[in-house]
Amino acid sequence: MSTPEDIYERIENRLVSHGIYVTDFDRGDPLEITYETVHADSDADAVPDRDIGRLCNVLRDFREEGWEPVDLRATVTDLDGERLGSWEAEAAWFRQLGRDEITETEFSQRVLETVDTA
Repeated sequence: MSTPEDIYERIENRLVSHGIYVTDFDRGDPLEITYETVHADSDADAVPDRDIGRLCNVLRDFREEGWEPVDLRATVTDLDGERLGSWEAEAAWFRQLGRDEITETEFSQRVLETVDTA
């Protein structure tokens, strides 16, 4: 299955519906996304875990529509553009999860271990 031309636009639109506002989107390999989150805690400089899960789940959903996993590098900012941190997910992890070689919990743990706060 070839990747539809508009898939990244549709991914970006779906992310907005989850309160994840993409400010930079390099659609290469690795896929590099910078996004603002509405879920940033004003008392803590941390990357919201639920945004990580939402973004990964959106990408997983789009596998059914032709998105092929690539390494993912994400940079997270608050609504003022202040960097909160970054995180990563490897293409191999998405594939392993899709083949039931790892659990969702294992996938999540791997991703959360990459979180680097600002």
